[in-house]
Formats: sequence, C-alpha cells, structure tokens
Amino acid sequence: MFSKIYIILFALLLVTIGYAQDVETSNDFKQYSSSLFESEQNSLFVVSTMTDNLNPLQANQNNINIKQIGDFNVINASVNSSNSKLFILQNGANNSIDLVKNALELNQNINQIGDNNTISDLTYYTNYKVNMEMNQNGNYQNIQNIGTNSLSKDMKISQTGNGTSIIIINQ
Repeated sequence: MFSKIYIILFALLLVTIGYAQDVETSNDFKQYSSSLFESEQNSLFVVSTMTDNLNPLQANQNNINIKQIGDFNVINASVNSSNSKLFILQNGANNSIDLVKNALELNQNINQIGDNNTISDLTYYTNYKVNMEMNQNGNYQNIQNIGTNSLSKDMKISQTGNGTSIIIINQ
C-alpha cells in the first residue's frame, strides 16, 4: 500500500514536469551567497544532499533532476524502474527530449546545450541495469536510441557541432 502511494506520486511528478521551464538566475541569488552557497548549483546540491539523507533505510530510490534554461524546451518522460537516477539539463531554446525507459535500474545523464536539439530514447523493456550518458553541444542535433542491449547499456554519446544526427537501434 505504501509503495503504491510513492508510485502514484512519482507518476504525478512526471506528468507535471513535462513542460517545466526555468529562468536564468537573477542577481537576487547573489545577495544571499556565502562560501557554502557560492552558486545556485552548489546550493541545490547541498539541499538535495540533505534531503537524500532524510530516509537512510529506504534502499530503492527514484530521483529525477531537471533543469531547463531558455525558451520552449520540452521533456516528455516515462520511467519505470525500481531504482533510478535521472539528470536532465536543457540550456538553450526549442530543445526536446522524449524518454521512455523501463529497466531494472537506471542511471542516466542527458545534457542539451544549444538550440533546436532533439533526443528520443525509447526502451520499452530491458533486463539490464542501464547507465547511459547523452550530451549535445551545438545546434540542430538529433539522437534517436531505440532499445537497450548488452552493448548499449553503458553507452556514452557526445555530439558537438551543428546539424548532426545519430540513430541507434538495439536488438
């Protein structure tokens, strides 16, 4: 019963963050800075570390961190895993991510820096512990990853430049 509540809350969180936006930090943050909180990123890390330690007895945790800076960035995510850590950064405009993951364990980092970048990462079921990283630095880049197998479960993809595409089909 208690785990069903977490699953429902997790699903609601995914639905509400589908079209989240973040604005670049204004000078308001700087007036509260100190040596510990010298940047917004460091302060968020300290706060998330404190909240991670609130329940040390919970073995399986699902964490999703999304940061969007810019205009018209979109994330559609559906994650089904007993233990997942997902970190997504979009910095630019008109970036999109479609993510469907159903895995035993998931540890994935996705970074899009630039404009008009697209990532479509679809794994409807895998029996692997997935540890992936996808980085796009530039404009008009496209990554399509379909499925996960023993070769791609620890894959790292980095794109730089403009107008590049990668299509990966795992069977």
